[in-house]
Amino acid sequence: MKILETRLLEYSDSSFTNPHEVTRPETPENRQDQYSHMGAQYWGFESARHIGTRVDLQGQGFHYNPDAEHYLLISLEPSALVSQVDISTLWFTGNQVQAVSVELIYQGQRKIILDRQKLNPDSNHSFPIESEKADECLIRCHQEGGIARIQLLGESLNKPESKANLLADATISHVSNQHYGHPADAVRGDRLESHMVGWESARTGYGEQAIFSLKQNAIIEEMIVDTYLHRLNAPLACYLFGLPSGENFQEAMSTLPRWRITFEDGRQVIPENFSEYMNKQRYRGDLNRKSVGFNIDLSVDERHWLALIPFKELRADTYHRIKITSTTELSHLLYLHYPNGGVHGLKAFGYYCN
Repeated sequence: MKILETRLLEYSDSSFTNPHEVTRPETPENRQDQYSHMGAQYWGFESARHIGTRVDLQGQGFHYNPDAEHYLLISLEPSALVSQVDISTLWFTGNQVQAVSVELIYQGQRKIILDRQKLNPDSNHSFPIESEKADECLIRCHQEGGIARIQLLGESLNKPESKANLLADATISHVSNQHYGHPADAVRGDRLESHMVGWESARTGYGEQAIFSLKQNAIIEEMIVDTYLHRLNAPLACYLFGLPSGENFQEAMSTLPRWRITFEDGRQVIPENFSEYMNKQRYRGDLNRKSVGFNIDLSVDERHWLALIPFKELRADTYHRIKITSTTELSHLLYLHYPNGGVHGLKAFGYYCN
């Protein structure tokens, strides 16, 4: 039995700490007398308080939800036969998570292996289990607090899967905004740093895009959009379109998807320059006097561009794995996100066509 390689894919909240430390192999560091603007520093995961309690203004009291919880989703790379779960609350002397439930996930099938298991402060806990296959592990925290480290022990089922990022060999063009970085920085993003890097646009951007000209025609099976450590500046949603091989690229450039505004009375506007329209607040001349806003979506001309990801909501600091169902051979990819912000990693997995 060995310590298995894991990484944190997503989590509900970690307001006080860098939660990615929770899967690091080293012993959690004692950060006594180390402070930031958030207060005392801790190693690992620590959520905000009061997830289960909300203010009841009408009753001048509070409402409590005993089933409220935080969570961490951990990936095993490669998948493994898990025989033990170790959870450490080192240095969390009164602010540790009180109890956890643990689910192992294998090829979409879930099994609860620990159910509301109590955690002690400032302690190392080992939970031997009946061996189970897993490629992901979900930790449910009841309700809030800190966990220094989570380790899964067992035996790997196979070698780590090696995939080539087809974007690494692509030519990148038609980048809308590269104020703090370029899409090429996101293509290289592999979570090697303990700070955010990648492609981040200015706040004045309203809908960012980049076109990837693939080295040769390819079929895309999965897209990765990784907002690693972009905790307060991740985009809200992304889109991916493909240009089928044989289509004329120059003609396709005249039919790019465009941002569309729909007002409350049903009127629609597709500005020629959407960022300028938004930044100069030209919508104010189109608003009704009593209107409080409008809807924005993407108007898609389907003559050339094939929608691979029509719409995908993005979360902060999350490794998004998006399956692509199309088997069409593609020559170019058009990636967009809205409205602006930072993406640490962009990867397109698939294979080149002969």
